[in-house]
Amino acid sequence: MEYYEITKSRAQETLPVWVAHLPTLHIGVKTSADLATLIDGFEPLVQARVAAQDDFDAAFRAAQGALGIMKVLGTKVPQLIEGQLSENAAVMKDVDDLFSTQPRAEGTILKRLRELLPTWVRANAALLALSPTQTPIVRTVAGVTYTAAEAATLLNSYTTLVGTIKTKEELLDGCREALRGHDRATDRLNKTWYKVAKATADAGSPLANALDGITTEAGTPAPVVIEIDHVVQGGDYGLQALVSYIAGGGEHATSKTIRWKIEGVDADFTHSAPLDASGNALGPFTVGQVVKLFAEVSNSSGTRTTAVRTITIGPAIV
Repeated sequence: MEYYEITKSRAQETLPVWVAHLPTLHIGVKTSADLATLIDGFEPLVQARVAAQDDFDAAFRAAQGALGIMKVLGTKVPQLIEGQLSENAAVMKDVDDLFSTQPRAEGTILKRLRELLPTWVRANAALLALSPTQTPIVRTVAGVTYTAAEAATLLNSYTTLVGTIKTKEELLDGCREALRGHDRATDRLNKTWYKVAKATADAGSPLANALDGITTEAGTPAPVVIEIDHVVQGGDYGLQALVSYIAGGGEHATSKTIRWKIEGVDADFTHSAPLDASGNALGPFTVGQVVKLFAEVSNSSGTRTTAVRTITIGPAIV
């Protein structure tokens, strides 16, 4: 269960006891009606967070996908040029200069493609000048064929993709904090009411018996979840779901697991693997499959989970 589900469940256990046994009791100015409103308020906040999470994931994956395509173009197109124009000394010098930049991270991937584009254009011109004329160089990545002009458009649009990530991340942070704040308010009212009710109840009274049916926290600290940072496609054959985690978390946990299912194939989250804080690679899957996953931690106090994340497997970027 996620943290808010535990709070909501306790509040749902508390509400009928409050209404039945202490209907006129106020906690400050709060009544049982306020607790009912708080319970009803969870679902809209959860749905807003889910929508914001999906929007953020889509933006992040779009940028990562574009970066992956640019890496392939920056690596493979020079090889195509070299294969077709090996006897053109001027073009080969330009290609040799490209190899001084190794496209391993964002900065060098962008630099390599930026340097490649004018060489690509000159190579196309050299191919057109041959007799017989040869067609311009293109490279197909993930089912899409890229010309030099389309590669330039992809490079120029990357800044917009990164900006979209930031916007979506801020919206997601706001939705997460709204849900956390609502959870804290509900938990505070619930626990304060329980404390007052416990002090009010006589041993063996109907109220005391009803209070025994309300779940309370165990003595062992609850395990702290390990939050998922990103889920992207990649790995073996470009068809794995690569899960990265936010640093920290996992305190008091005796078990740490990543669970997943394939929508339309698995009835429940039947697949699992030990959670590796440095990242997990799940699959490989097939194109079109929708994979849902979450991280789970457990101890004798219970089980805590992260929000479910979803990734749809697209054509591999290779």
